[in-house]
Order: sequence, then C-alpha cells, then structure tokens
Amino acid sequence: MARVCDGFHQSITAVIFKETDVLHSKKISINLADAVNSAPQESGSNLTFAELSRAYCLAICDGSDLRLRKWVSAYGETSAWAFSSEQIEMASQAMIDHGYCPSTVNRDIGTIGSVYKWAKSKHLSPRGFRSPSIGVRRFEEKIRRVHVEREQIEQLRDRAIAVPDARFACFVSLLIDTGARKSELLERIWSDVDLEKKEILAPTTKNGSPRVLFFSEKTAQLLKRAYPKRSPSALLFEGRVPGQPINFRRIWGVITKEVGLADLHMHDVRHAAAASLLRSGVTLGVAAQVLGHDPALLARRYGHLETASLKRAQEQAWNF
Repeated sequence: MARVCDGFHQSITAVIFKETDVLHSKKISINLADAVNSAPQESGSNLTFAELSRAYCLAICDGSDLRLRKWVSAYGETSAWAFSSEQIEMASQAMIDHGYCPSTVNRDIGTIGSVYKWAKSKHLSPRGFRSPSIGVRRFEEKIRRVHVEREQIEQLRDRAIAVPDARFACFVSLLIDTGARKSELLERIWSDVDLEKKEILAPTTKNGSPRVLFFSEKTAQLLKRAYPKRSPSALLFEGRVPGQPINFRRIWGVITKEVGLADLHMHDVRHAAAASLLRSGVTLGVAAQVLGHDPALLARRYGHLETASLKRAQEQAWNF
C-alpha cells in the first residue's frame, strides 16, 4: 500500500513540475511605451470654467457659488482646462490690492482647487491635467483669536430659542455643542442623525476624513420639538429652494448684536469650542479629532492653552 501511495505522489509531482516548466517557457513581454501610446487618450470634457463651476456647485451644495461668482465673471468663458496658475495669482493679487483680506483670497484659491479635485474624481479633466490652484502661493493670514466667555455662549443659545423659526435654535445649539463648521451642519440630512445616541455623522470633512458630531440632550429635545416629522433624505436646514440649505446670516447678525457679541462670526463658535476643550485639559491631538481640525493649525492658534493644561497636570503630579 505504501508503495502505491509513493508512486501516486511521484506522478502528481511530475505533473506539477511539467506544468511549471511550460509556464516558465511562455515568457510574457510587453513594450510598455507602445502599449501606453496606443491606449485611447482622454481629451477631457469640453467645459468652460463657468460650466464646470456651476456643475460643482450643484453637485456639492456647499455655498461655493457665492465665492466663485467673481471668478466666473472674470474667467467664465475660458476653457476649464486652459485656466492657469498665473491667472489665479494675478487675480489674487488684484483682490489683495483692492482690500480683500488674505484669508478670503486664500479660501477662494482653495475653493477653485476643490472644483478641480471634484472634476478629476468625476473623470472630467484630461489625462495628466494638473489643477491650476496647485503651487499658487497663499497669502499670510493674521490668526483670529476669539475669547468668548462660556456665559456669553449660553446667552447666545438662550436668545436663539426665542426666534420664531425654531430651526435656528437647533442650528445655534449644534454649533455650540459640536464645534462643527457651518457647512458640516447645513449639508446634513436626517439619515445622518441619530437622536437617541445624540450623534451626527459628517461623512466628509474639510480634511477629507469622516467624523461623528456629538450633541447634548438639550439639543436633542430642541430638534425633536422643531421637527415632529423627519424625512431621511431631507436636509436638516433646508431653505426655500428644495435641496438647498437655508442662510441664517441675517438673524445671526441680529441676535449676536442683542447679546453683546456683534463681532462674533458663526465660525468663531468653533474657535470657542476648541478653546473650551483645551482648557478642560484635553490634548491638542484629542481636540483636533473632536473638531476634525488640522492639528498644526490648532497648535498655532491654541498651543498656549495646551501648555497651561500640561503645566497644571504636572503640578498635580508633584502633589501626588
């Protein structure tokens, strides 16, 4: 029996080696240059910069249409693939010369970059096309540091509750609780929200990574009261135009002035949340994850607050 098994294994081994020899004898070769040159070349869609910008704004709905309006007015008829870095640099400098803030110009450049990044993801751009925003120098910005007392933030929340449009109170409370960017809230639909867990999924942040926004029970109650009926596909803060978010800018200006915070921007609430986190003793790394923020920028703005927290922690350790 053993002899039969040995013979069987030997025959199988011989077949395996024979097939392997055949595979090795059939060497595959390719002239890579010829193969690449013979492949169909993508010329890109025939779009003007205005057409590409409009398509992006309709697809993303992040409010970029307002930011891109002046660029479309200047370069709208230019082919989207002929728009150059030099043109962006010239226009950017002209904006600075006319009194625009460096941060505003930098955000415009970033928005143009987002348009072309989206075009590439949708296979609209020609093969090998390089976004004209790449390599364009950014202007140095003054860091806006905002100091708002917790009591003032709560006064803002309480005043918002008395606004006739109950959605505004929800929006303000979510800004305060989550430290989210305005766009992260305005782009959310109800299927992103879990009222029982008090969480909102923000699938794509400015930094390109998903994160969860956490809110309080108080805010959850406001949401339930303001929205007795909730369609999973509907925006939380839909405006008069279906599928487009509402703009709370006017009422924001009214109530911030009333509570003595006339210079407070919506984005400043995010800065206040960052400062509050760091004062509570969390590290920059944790705060950056909570806020979906760039850790390096957070360190520039609030590194002094983390230093104070670390000092307190070390002093506590000395007294252990």
